[in-house]
This record gives sequence, structure tokens and C-alpha cells, in this order.
Amino acid sequence: MMTNKDKYHIFCDHEKGIPIFNKDWWLDAVCGENNWDVALVEKGGSIVGSLPYCIDKKLWFNRIQMPLLTQTLGPYINYPVNQKYYKRLSWEKEIYSDLIKHLPNYDFFQQSFSPQVTNWLPFYWHRFKQTTRYTYQIKNITEEQLENEYETDIRRRKKKVINLGITVEELHSVDDFFFLNKKTFNRKNMQIPYSKDFVERIYDACIAHDAVRMFAAKLPDGTVVAANFLVYDDNTVYYLMGGVDPNTKDMGGMDMVQHHSILFALRSGKVFDFEGSMVESIEKYFRSFGAIQVPYIQVYRYGSWLYKCMKNIKDIFTSV
Repeated sequence: MMTNKDKYHIFCDHEKGIPIFNKDWWLDAVCGENNWDVALVEKGGSIVGSLPYCIDKKLWFNRIQMPLLTQTLGPYINYPVNQKYYKRLSWEKEIYSDLIKHLPNYDFFQQSFSPQVTNWLPFYWHRFKQTTRYTYQIKNITEEQLENEYETDIRRRKKKVINLGITVEELHSVDDFFFLNKKTFNRKNMQIPYSKDFVERIYDACIAHDAVRMFAAKLPDGTVVAANFLVYDDNTVYYLMGGVDPNTKDMGGMDMVQHHSILFALRSGKVFDFEGSMVESIEKYFRSFGAIQVPYIQVYRYGSWLYKCMKNIKDIFTSV
């Protein structure tokens, strides 16, 4: 008998609209093949709703949380053709409710949903809570309009980059990217939250599914001064990670890398998603490219009062 994961593997092979972060192969890479599962709703032998989730265990607590370097997860629904709005909301209520009921027992649940998911009422009715987060996207714009939307500082630094002879090329070395990525964290006196092996696992999985590009800004002598790591699906290019050499960060190399990446998305007929940030300085930088603010929902629920108490106590001590 086929398991839910067996069915989901087939579903992902044929359903083109599934975001990359919901794909089975992505979850294999970021969670580990044995550390995720999926709730399914089927009608007439076809999957009409799916909710993949990553499971981790801390002490004796079972937690469903967001995997590293995964912006969104959450439910994905197949809608009947030409469905009226009233029926659409009824359909969402039915499918979401069934998906929630098919989740395993957990002490804590937290997922950030794709911006495409705007209706979380069925989760509210099942005692979930929510907070709103924001990403920034560039879409439905010509290359000429794009340049006009850039803030003055971006346009100024772009000219500076050209005068310095900096060029942007595709990068094929995870080692070179990770070196700069780690330097960015070190500059902020932060510990990088993932390993090079983890990044390589994502890269290899994406290469196998034609879903990754890395771009780098190089000095005339070939020195890489900035680089980013993009992943994409049929609809969207996501800025997953970036890195800048602290000694050359004022040259504007990252601005040129981002510009090149946005053009890659537009010329591919896709949306460019900066993946957002709730950090004020980063939000300002993303916005300076003329990107549009797009809200997305983060839903959470405690399944255990003991876990909630322990987490609240931890939050109190970490905030002191």
C-alpha cells in the first residue's frame, strides 16, 4: 500500500504550481528523507490538498517547524475549474480542516505560508494563532521601468561598479559562495546557522532539478567581492542567501549582483522574491530596488502546555 509520501512524490512530479519549498526533493535536502511527512486530502482518487511538514524532536517534545533556509511551507490546494469565490472559501475551509486533522500529534507547530495563501480562518477555527510577515517582490515590470524604480543610491552605485570594471558572472563553486556568505555573518559577529555541507546538499538537489543559480561580482583581476544564491520554481526566483567581502562592500558589487538576478527572473517570465526580512536595515535595502511589499502569514499553535511554559520561560531569560 502506498504511503502519503509515495503519493506525494508522484504528485510533485506532475503538479507544476507547487512552490519549490513544498517540493518533495527540497524537503529531502533540508529536513532529511526520514524527517518529514505530508498530510493529504484526496477526492476521487486525486490529491486536492497537501500540507508537508518537517519534524524535529527536542528532549521529549515533538515539533513541527520551518526547516533551515526555507522561506515558506504550508498548505497547497488544487481548486476546481471556474470555482466561484463563495465556493472557493468553502472549499478552503473543508480542505484545510481535513489537512489539520491529518497532522500528527505535536507539542508545537509553526509554519510560514506562501503569499498565495491568504485565508487562514480555518486554522483560526482550530485554535491556531498567526502573525503577519513581509517579503518584497518585483513582478510585471519591464527592464526600462525597473531602472526607473531604483532608488538614487542604487543607480549611483551601479555606475560606480561599471567604472571600477566589476563584472557579474555565473558562479559554480559552493566553496567560493560559502566563503563570502560566512564572512557576512562574521562581520555582524553572528554565528552562521548552517554548514557548508548543508548548502552543498541544497545546491546538489537544485542542480538535479534545474532550480538554482549563483551570481558573483568580480574585480578585473578575478577576485570575487559579492555573490548570491538563487533558487526557483516555475513561477518565482528566490534570493536565498548572499555574501559580500567586508573589505569591498562599499564598491556596490552586491547591487550589481542583485540587478543581474532580477533581470534573470524577468527574462525568465518569473517573479523575483527577495525573501523579505523583518530587519529594518535589510528591509530598506530590498525596498530600494523598487520591490513591492507582499504580506505572508506565519501560523503557530502549542499542542502542549508544558512546552509553552518552557518556551515562555526561555524567552523571558533571553530577552533580559
